[in-house]
Amino acid sequence: MSESSRIEGLTTELSETRKALNGEIAVRRGVVKPIENALRALKDPHKNAVALHEAAAALESGLAGAPVPDSFGATVAELRALANEQVSELEFTFARDLRTAFQEKGVTLEGSPSSLVADIFLMQPDMRKKKVEITFSRQPVTLKTVKLDVGAVVAAYERAQKEICGRNVDEASFLSDLFETYQRLLKLGGQQIGFRTGIVDLYAELVWVRQPQGFRRTLAKANFTDYPKSHFLYDIFKLRHGNMTVHDGHQLNLGISTIEVGSDSRKAMFLATTATQGTFYKDLYFTSEKGK
Repeated sequence: MSESSRIEGLTTELSETRKALNGEIAVRRGVVKPIENALRALKDPHKNAVALHEAAAALESGLAGAPVPDSFGATVAELRALANEQVSELEFTFARDLRTAFQEKGVTLEGSPSSLVADIFLMQPDMRKKKVEITFSRQPVTLKTVKLDVGAVVAAYERAQKEICGRNVDEASFLSDLFETYQRLLKLGGQQIGFRTGIVDLYAELVWVRQPQGFRRTLAKANFTDYPKSHFLYDIFKLRHGNMTVHDGHQLNLGISTIEVGSDSRKAMFLATTATQGTFYKDLYFTSEKGK
């Protein structure tokens, strides 16, 4: 065998061995690191509940091919159970502190620790992701993520109350705008009163109708007047809640979403009746009430 052949053979064998060992090292590292994280978290399981949950999840998904004892699977399952208990306890503690903070503001929080209700708003703390989602009619009411912090949640709620509920909206004028927008869509499609228009299409057209002349002339972002979907849904909510659904002899109607459309946000909208209840609607239309 020539020297070059020997060198080539040795190089190949060593490269394969290194590849195999690197693979085993990666597997071992994938188990050892979360074990170390779990051990640190176990020093204070309640405080480190999220870290404990993350470590358990990593161990559950990283056992394949790892040289661990036969009983290790049961150990990980027990670790997961403990983590879930601690996360639940953390949820309870956070909800308790949140209820106290809201009570000081004169607001009573209803619901469970994972789904808290303040007026028309639903707040869902996520211990694992370390954030709180605040929604109205299944729409987020904040642009930024709300941190898992009592003060941050209270502040976000107060902003949402001011920006959505605190607007000076004349329901009669809003209903008139709805009817005008509906008529615009009818003219564009050559349709008559009573024709069902898509509520998503009508909302998009209403946003355009509400724009000032400055925006229509230049289409500059600086001149755009925002009308978030959460505001539109709240204005509809106020009309229905106040039973203000007749404009100039025309009755406002809503068509429930069909099975084919379901909850597709491109074709339907969820209109809330309370913080947790409501229905998906596909159509918005007016019918003539004259002569009745």
